[in-house]
Amino acid sequence: LYSVDISRSANQVYNVLKEAINKVTQYIFWESKREFFQKTFELDTTNTSDVGINIYRLVAHEFSQTGKVDTSAKKTIFGQIYHQLGDNYPDFFKTEMDNKSFDVKFIGEGAVDGGGVFRETIAQLCEELQSHVLPLFIKTPNNKNNVGNYREKWTINPAATSHLHLKFFEFLGGLMGQAIRSRNYLELSLPNLFWKLLKGQEPNSQDLEEVDRLQMKHLDDLVAMDQKGIDNFDWVSITEEKFVAILSDGSEKEIKQGGREIHLSFSNRKEYAELVIKTRIHEAQLQINHIRKGFLRVVPECILEMVNHEELERMVCGVVEIDIDILKKNTTVSGIPESLETYFWEVLQGFSQEDRQKYIRFIWGRSRLPLSQEEWTQSHTLEYLYTDTPNEAYPVGHTCFFQLDLPEYTSPKTVSYTHLRAHETGRNLVCRLLLEKKKITFTQYCICVNSNQ
Repeated sequence: LYSVDISRSANQVYNVLKEAINKVTQYIFWESKREFFQKTFELDTTNTSDVGINIYRLVAHEFSQTGKVDTSAKKTIFGQIYHQLGDNYPDFFKTEMDNKSFDVKFIGEGAVDGGGVFRETIAQLCEELQSHVLPLFIKTPNNKNNVGNYREKWTINPAATSHLHLKFFEFLGGLMGQAIRSRNYLELSLPNLFWKLLKGQEPNSQDLEEVDRLQMKHLDDLVAMDQKGIDNFDWVSITEEKFVAILSDGSEKEIKQGGREIHLSFSNRKEYAELVIKTRIHEAQLQINHIRKGFLRVVPECILEMVNHEELERMVCGVVEIDIDILKKNTTVSGIPESLETYFWEVLQGFSQEDRQKYIRFIWGRSRLPLSQEEWTQSHTLEYLYTDTPNEAYPVGHTCFFQLDLPEYTSPKTVSYTHLRAHETGRNLVCRLLLEKKKITFTQYCICVNSNQ
């Protein structure tokens, strides 16, 4: 137990309590934390999901094909939402659990938003963030160089420092807050370094290595020069570096005042390594501060104090791995023959994690399952789909209802092929076909954008 001197100033008392919570949070069971979070959110929940947001997916899709960067975010889905919600986004993001923050209308498409269209919009927004079309994130050096661990990660672009870009980061922080409150997870792949900084925890050199293995190897080699028999006499022929760090975007930054005029030497190499690590870890601290600002406009700061960085990531992004046993446990089957159900689970079990995620996205508009059994408020449903030619028919996904209508295929091979074809072409096929001015049938349209919902 901790004692607090209440005669001290409010800030001092807060800092003492904050330190105490940080020390004991690892001993608090997750279920206790989750219950506390839910009660906290209920105190300031708003219900504004009836507010409509118009999304021009065709515009976003067409722009993504140009190879350009939407620096003002006028074309992308992310930008369209940002400009329509404005600075009042906390009013929309403080939503109830499992609810959408706003109602989405796909302009030029027939989808009706019963929840699935909102989830699909959030999923596509995350794809934009982790692509060339927005300037906020870039591939980590490990990702670009295909070295080290966590090669799939993205990191903040340290060059995104304009007033508008910082407002975008603040808005992203708000989106992260709504993901925690509503459990509509953001499918983002960000390194531990990001989550530690967002929480307010100091990352270490191992966290930097997960982002830039080549940088850390270089620094380790410099520090260990004396162990390789190299002394000050041999140093001149080894390096001509200055006290400058190369950031994730390739730009240079002095690691101490006048760094461009200070030569790296045998005697100052350890100071150099320490300063490079510190600079690289905090290269995007400005952007992190704005993300945190937006986050705390939607979620109370006590939430950050009660979780570690791994729990924070799960609360925002969900769990990447799709466990088929858990999915099966939370599935309702209606009208499907036993043999077809057996085929279905056999095929799904054989899917890679990537294809499992695509399947969940196809029928639910998101690719992450609930974090715990208590959060399964909607069952995965398998319904029988009648058709005269079942082996030639695609299954139909209903993202609003987490439902798949399944024709009576006659073999696992047929199930596998049609499932893969359906969720591989489903998300963007309508945009592509309309852009190419090709005609499609109403049935194909329903399969692609789930307009029958």
